Amino acid sequence: MSSTMVDKFSAVQLDFLENLLNIPAMDERVSQEGVLIGPSRVPLEIVRNKRAKRYIIRLLPELVLRVTIPRGGSKREALRFVSENIRWVEKQFQSHRLQEALDSSDPALLKSIFYQGRRVPVVTSDSSNPFKRFGFTEIPTGAIIQDEVAIHMEDHLEGLAREILPATTQRLAKRFGFHPKRVSIRNQKTRWGSCSSSGTISLNWRLIQVPSFVREYVILHELTHLEHLNHSNQFWDRLAKLCPNHRAAESWLKKYSHRIR
Repeated sequence: MSSTMVDKFSAVQLDFLENLLNIPAMDERVSQEGVLIGPSRVPLEIVRNKRAKRYIIRLLPELVLRVTIPRGGSKREALRFVSENIRWVEKQFQSHRLQEALDSSDPALLKSIFYQGRRVPVVTSDSSNPFKRFGFTEIPTGAIIQDEVAIHMEDHLEGLAREILPATTQRLAKRFGFHPKRVSIRNQKTRWGSCSSSGTISLNWRLIQVPSFVREYVILHELTHLEHLNHSNQFWDRLAKLCPNHRAAESWLKKYSHRIR
């Protein structure tokens, strides 16, 4: 090897080491489970988008940090990207908390309901055409007395759940090769879902109120029980492959499930 080639090779090595040393360290507050901001942990949802040209961070209204990975990107680089932008994440989180505190003092917003993971204000019409509206959904209330409106709205949400949840379950089952015998929608008080030894998937109708990625996690959790009717290591390994965002979904449930009526 000539001295010129040695010099070039040494230069390449030095460039590599210099680049390696310039790689920013991962912030210890950032992990796949979420981002720790003070005493709070913000769940982290990592999604891949082939059309994305760069990494993108967005703090969703339900306080989930979504990171979009472009083609050729990796989860590790996504976490590094979050680390590099940790101050932006903190500012967005604090701004959201401040706005939430201000909103909580507004009597109009105290009358709200969780729908698809977001707290949606409930608007009451005038007496000439009585209805309740949340988001783009309008529920005729007719001559229902005020004390029964909450029950009426729950009935409406439960009706939506009986249409949406079985269809979502069948779609996910078909996608991943599961074959549930039956999908049942129930008014469970302490569980989000269950799977029987006979192959029946039972889901809490209140799943209609949580974000879509949390709803799909619960459904995939129960579908996985069709293969593993336990919580063994094999079960969790299988679920992690089906639902890479399972930790973010679990974090959301721990943090917000008590707000679901």
